[in-house]
Amino acid sequence: MIYQIRLKGHLDRQWIHWFDGLTITLEEDGNTLLAGPVTDQAALHGLLKKVRDLGMPLVSVSQIQHHSKKEIEMNTQKSAAGIDPRVKLSLLWIFVVLLMVYADIVSLLDPTSPIREVMAGAPLPAGGLLAGAILMIASISPVMLSWVLSYKVNRWVSIIIGAYMIVHIVIGGHGLYYVLFETVEVACILLTIWFTWKWKPVVEPI
Repeated sequence: MIYQIRLKGHLDRQWIHWFDGLTITLEEDGNTLLAGPVTDQAALHGLLKKVRDLGMPLVSVSQIQHHSKKEIEMNTQKSAAGIDPRVKLSLLWIFVVLLMVYADIVSLLDPTSPIREVMAGAPLPAGGLLAGAILMIASISPVMLSWVLSYKVNRWVSIIIGAYMIVHIVIGGHGLYYVLFETVEVACILLTIWFTWKWKPVVEPI
């Protein structure tokens, strides 16, 4: 039979091997869901004993209709369906960076743009190059960080870096063409923040 065991709190990675053969999902509400086939009542009691030894409060134990392994994964790992969340995050951030670069390239055709004026010999504001370097590093770093940070940390990285970028994007505009670039850039950043906030991680058994 197929069972779903829900625990209060998130299961640490060092205990994953205890539940080999079960699908382990870390839920947004802070609970951990164990799901998979259990051969008999003795095996079920063995699982519950492991839960007791972990010291994690037991929220619920439910028996569900038998499904194939593929169906179980679809029901309990919705966040894993489709493209890997890290790939989605990387693509979104890369798209934002490319938009920023192309906006500056297009602005070179605008004789009134600050970038064009600087290239023509106008002095840069104090710390202008440093501010530009920080902005570009901040905008490209999430592409790598999305692969090395946990989903919880990725949430706050997206919010902090996203807010920082939105401020600089909004205050740096000039011309309708730049407003168009800014609108798409801000929309993509907000989409990234929303996506990381809704990201439900799945911990695979090892």
